Amino acid sequence: MTDFIICVTTNLFRIYLISRFIHIFLEDEEKETCGSRMRHMLVYGGFFIINTAAYLIFHTVWVNIACNLVGIGLIVLTYTRSIKMILFVTCSVYMINMGCNTIAVLPFVNYKDGVGFNQIYEVVTVFLVLVCELLTEKIVDARRKMRGVGNISLGLVPLCSIGMLCMMIYTKSSTETGLVITSVGLIIVNFFTFYLYNILSDALFHQYENEVLRKEIQGYANQLDVMLQGEEKVKALRHDMKHHMNELKILAAKGEDRAIEEYIGDMEEFITNPNEIVSSGNLEIDSVMNYLIRRAKEELRTVNVNVRLPKQVSHSFDINVILGNLLENGIEAARQTESKRMDINIELQQGFLRIQVENSYNGKLEKRHQRLFTTKKTSGLHGIGLENVRKMVEKYDGIMEVCPEGDMFRVILILYMSEVKK
Repeated sequence: MTDFIICVTTNLFRIYLISRFIHIFLEDEEKETCGSRMRHMLVYGGFFIINTAAYLIFHTVWVNIACNLVGIGLIVLTYTRSIKMILFVTCSVYMINMGCNTIAVLPFVNYKDGVGFNQIYEVVTVFLVLVCELLTEKIVDARRKMRGVGNISLGLVPLCSIGMLCMMIYTKSSTETGLVITSVGLIIVNFFTFYLYNILSDALFHQYENEVLRKEIQGYANQLDVMLQGEEKVKALRHDMKHHMNELKILAAKGEDRAIEEYIGDMEEFITNPNEIVSSGNLEIDSVMNYLIRRAKEELRTVNVNVRLPKQVSHSFDINVILGNLLENGIEAARQTESKRMDINIELQQGFLRIQVENSYNGKLEKRHQRLFTTKKTSGLHGIGLENVRKMVEKYDGIMEVCPEGDMFRVILILYMSEVKK
């Protein structure tokens, strides 16, 4: 009875780990719908019942191998129709399972085909599979969200569980019933630990998305105000245009060229909107840039801006993520210095986008794992922002250079922008 309980529990947890493995490689293959979710549940449930029954009845290696390969293959088939992916994922997942089972069982059990053995070793197997899943997820980095950050530390959970079980087995400090209860308890603890971790990761990612959306809305609202202000000035100038033209004709008749230049300069100054700092014609980029540069001018003493972009630029969202991180971090660092200075240069030439943001800073830098971090408490986000930018640059196979010199902190990016509409 105890072997039955452990067999059912470990097999259930193992199938959960198989689903995690499959999602590493095939998470984006199919959008989750109510119908596909139900189909997955039926396939996973059928695999669990048949696989558990086959093991308990036969205890035969070839039956288990065939059952596992066919079952995992059918599960993968519900995610993709690619034969190559089905074979690759099925074989990879099963080989990892078989390798962990070999490490956990064969060195300690005199295994004979057709004869069962103590299922406590299967508990060690699923914990080893969990460690392999965490390492695979870290290497593949398929989810590309905020997951993977704590995967190494999370690996201590199953490793500690393995150590605890091994100590109980070899010191014989517990009865067989105690081992069963402990094993089932550890499996439940591991399952809920990683299940809750995934839920929290998703929640944090959605929170990040909402924050990005909030900043975009603020940027659009600011840009709308800028456009309305410009429209009002154009209307006012158009209303008085007859008077302006008459005045210019009088000055021209008198031959007062200097006065004409001054008058036209006054007209230009009148129609210029001081809040419209960037006017490339790209609404998404202009809104974010004008919002953040306006904030920079309010908080800093010196802000120099040079932006040259075509009206339509591909990947506007990703560029805004980069600009948002760079400018926000630059403003935060510069406003804590005496000079309060920021220089922004952005231009696109021959398909290459060059972004240079330079700001004053008064924090010391320390290098950890080949990455720069400020030592000030309030500017700790500076390093986090740079890492977010670095990930976006890597997405486009770009170049990122961080150059702290004296009291100035400079970041230079070069990105290849495809599909630029001229």
